[in-house]
Amino acid sequence: MDFIYINIIIKMIVAFCILLIYINLSGKGSLAPISALDQVGNVVLGAIIGGPLYNPNISIQLLIIASTIWAGLLLSIRYLTFKRNKIKDMVDGNSIRLMKNGKVLSNNFGDAKISPRDFIMLLHQRGYSNLNQLKDVWFEYNGQMTVVKKDDKSMATVVVENNIINHDNLEELGLTEEWLKGEIARQGQKLEDIFLAEIHDNKLWIYPEIRNEQAPVTATK
Repeated sequence: MDFIYINIIIKMIVAFCILLIYINLSGKGSLAPISALDQVGNVVLGAIIGGPLYNPNISIQLLIIASTIWAGLLLSIRYLTFKRNKIKDMVDGNSIRLMKNGKVLSNNFGDAKISPRDFIMLLHQRGYSNLNQLKDVWFEYNGQMTVVKKDDKSMATVVVENNIINHDNLEELGLTEEWLKGEIARQGQKLEDIFLAEIHDNKLWIYPEIRNEQAPVTATK
């Protein structure tokens, strides 16, 4: 067998092992990218791994080094965005509200970098024939749209994530940090113990961190 074929086979085995390790470390979320960075990062990683396969001038060592560095960067960013909300906001951005209570928020279209024509097209693709039937619309940081119709219930709003208060969402609801902390204390919880908390139908729902695997998952109303 020619050396070039042996080289390709070895590189394919190495590439498969690198991808397998990356998927196991990054979690199943890497298979269904949530943010634009995830999608671009996976495409670049595929190019870094796939490009050298049929190029005998690129050594196996260089393939391993380049792919490991890029995968390491992606894993580091994924970890930081999970642990730090400010870093997540900086990397992924925030959801942008385009409609509120049936009114189009034209000032936010520039932030979302979407034209009215594109906005209408995306809504038509989702099966909405006109704006009059819609109550709230968000343009998510992954490029998708979240839509609430006028006859639908309002969506829950996250106010605490990983023990950190989301002040932007609180302000959107017309609530204050003092009110939230008072409500948390009234329900017998502590902010540092809260994994996730959301407000729905004017009620605060708290989901504490489960530090004991045997403890049940609970929601406090």
